[in-house]
Amino acid sequence: MRRISLSRTTGGSLVILAVLGTIALLYFAASVFITVLSSILIALALEPFVQFVDRKAKAGRRASSMVVGFLAIALLYGLLYLVYRSAQQLFSDLPLLVEQIRNAPLVQDIIDRIYQVTETLSEAGRSITPPPGSAAETGNEVVLRGGNSWPDVVFHGLGSVSTIVFSLSFIPFLVYFILAEKEPLSRKTRELFPAEQQEIARSIIHDIERMMQRFLIGNAIVAGILSVVTTLLFLVVGLPYWVALGILSGILSTIPYLGLPLALLPALVVGLVTFESGVPILVIIIIVSLIHLVAINYLIPKLVGRGVRLNAVAATVSIMFFGWMWGGMGLVLGIPIVAVTKCILENIPVTQHLGQWLGE
Repeated sequence: MRRISLSRTTGGSLVILAVLGTIALLYFAASVFITVLSSILIALALEPFVQFVDRKAKAGRRASSMVVGFLAIALLYGLLYLVYRSAQQLFSDLPLLVEQIRNAPLVQDIIDRIYQVTETLSEAGRSITPPPGSAAETGNEVVLRGGNSWPDVVFHGLGSVSTIVFSLSFIPFLVYFILAEKEPLSRKTRELFPAEQQEIARSIIHDIERMMQRFLIGNAIVAGILSVVTTLLFLVVGLPYWVALGILSGILSTIPYLGLPLALLPALVVGLVTFESGVPILVIIIIVSLIHLVAINYLIPKLVGRGVRLNAVAATVSIMFFGWMWGGMGLVLGIPIVAVTKCILENIPVTQHLGQWLGE
């Protein structure tokens, strides 16, 4: 009995060390993992199109992968160019917009209230005698450092601009290689396991592919529909930069559990300094909320279905954890990573209960 207890303790310690080592590796090699995982997700999303082109044109797997990959990259660059052209004026007006936000009556009222609370706390602090050796007695200065800027937060995991460009240059090649060599890669992955476990590995790989394809393609369709509808809404109410804000709002709406406040935030910030009355802002809040509710209750169940099947706690924690570790890219990749982990755990008898715990 003593030996069994020691063995379990040693095994548990090794598992904890392995988990901590994996987290450290994911953190310090973030740019590599983000590039590889993004390429895998893009390849999974493009796989049905490669199969369609291969079946219709009978051009072979490699040629079909090249055609689909080229068209996908051209479409992506076209969308990025459209968003850049529409957001170019927004970026140039950003300093003026920030100044207008600071001078807005509502913002000034909030600042005044915060100043009053701060003054009250300062008066209370002066009545308390500082302890010996404190910074107030010795004359030492306390310096508060500002937080990171928004580009640092969004691209936290990718590093510098050169690293981002370097990573992005690899994605098209990785996507092509994954698509062109899908069958050999799947077979060699199954052969990594013993013969009696290869059928389980085949089932896991098939489930992951089907789940991720439905999740990615469905969310892309939903984001496109929401982007078009919100763009038209912002145009009708007269919101500036309506193309960029509409596309941004539609994409942010697809983020689970955080989509609605994130989708509303950019439009409300711009509308706060644009409209003199609160009627257009109220219209934006009501209609965007209704659109989001329709998407959550009808579009996503219809187009995405029960793809990832994560419970609310697992999905929220995955967004928080990978968002902290990889910044903006963590918000995109967090749920797919946890969903794949859940799919693997559910197909292994020893960890089946843990996979079910992550599910709905």
